Amino acid sequence: MDSTNDLIIDSLKEEPIGETNHFIWFITDIGIVALFKKDENFETYSSNIEIEANKIALDISKEEKEYLKIKEKQLFLFYS
Repeated sequence: MDSTNDLIIDSLKEEPIGETNHFIWFITDIGIVALFKKDENFETYSSNIEIEANKIALDISKEEKEYLKIKEKQLFLFYS
């Protein structure tokens, strides 16, 4: 595993900054992570992400978005 993945996995052990219908949100050293709560359809999660971020006062509209699967965990990473 590379160091980026290690940083993300380590951050998931910290207290989340919020929780929405489909995601648990975390701050990492490299950006914001939206961890999928369940193993559902990718399109469902992708279409809801900005709406759910707004519910916990996060504006991710200008951030780069990357889908990652690390150790059976699915997530979106947002960074500038």
